[in-house]
Amino acid sequence: MTVLMRLRPLVAGLLAAPLLALATSPEPSSSLSDYAFKPARAPVGRVVHYVKSNLDGSKRLVLSMHFSAPLMMEVLKVEADGQYLALVQAELDPATLSESRMKSFNGLETGSRRQQMALEPDPRQRRLVAEVANTRMPVTPGHWPAHIYNFDLSGLNATLPHLKDPRRDFEVGLIDPDFQFLKTGFKPDAGEVAGGFVYKGKARFRFVRDEVLDEIPCHRFEVGGPAFKNIKGTLWINAKDGLIERFEHVLPDNPDWKSFRLSRISSRPMNDAEWEAFKAATVRRAMDLRDGR
Repeated sequence: MTVLMRLRPLVAGLLAAPLLALATSPEPSSSLSDYAFKPARAPVGRVVHYVKSNLDGSKRLVLSMHFSAPLMMEVLKVEADGQYLALVQAELDPATLSESRMKSFNGLETGSRRQQMALEPDPRQRRLVAEVANTRMPVTPGHWPAHIYNFDLSGLNATLPHLKDPRRDFEVGLIDPDFQFLKTGFKPDAGEVAGGFVYKGKARFRFVRDEVLDEIPCHRFEVGGPAFKNIKGTLWINAKDGLIERFEHVLPDNPDWKSFRLSRISSRPMNDAEWEAFKAATVRRAMDLRDGR
């Protein structure tokens, strides 16, 4: 389960670093000119199912991504054969094509979900602020669009259909929780502190070729750049709908995994009412699987 939805036990001992003044923050770079946002291209009213795992296929969970509006989504995660559930609600800013508002919940299988994290924009200082346990952790992206890797590239998935040229190299910024900080330095009710969320740098996607992956025509990209410590991975984009078909990288997006593979299972139309019914059925099944001893 991602740290956005299930934090490990929190410990005290925080040494809060001073926040940089706005005047010292460099203007973020941008590759927004590579995109032409057109709502008709978005997979509104569809659900896309993925399997997340290590590269060797171990530690599998099912991730279901529903698009209720062009830049609004919910992601339902089902772990341990349906026993544990988490939900993330996200909205992207059309001006930056980046996640600007998020809420994550876990414990759905208990019948009473618990909010774990909220993300809000702070437009006055061109930054995003994550809040966990009444502690606010700001982060200033250095490049737009900016996406959260720990969100399993779900935000990136919402923007890929809007690329002007699906065969052209592109860049995005990556931000993420600092997992070591959250494990050893986080303190609840601490006000506003620096260090919990960080800008990791640019992720670069270099077009390699068109190829067929499991009988699906795709655009293959090499993934690297400072955000990935210049270690190479691979992204396959479905040539028909512009969404992720598969992503592979040796760097995990959460320390509970050893690496990261996101593999598409299927997709189909699903309106908002059907999505709510799907979530409710998943919760009922998870509750039925709970051990009553």
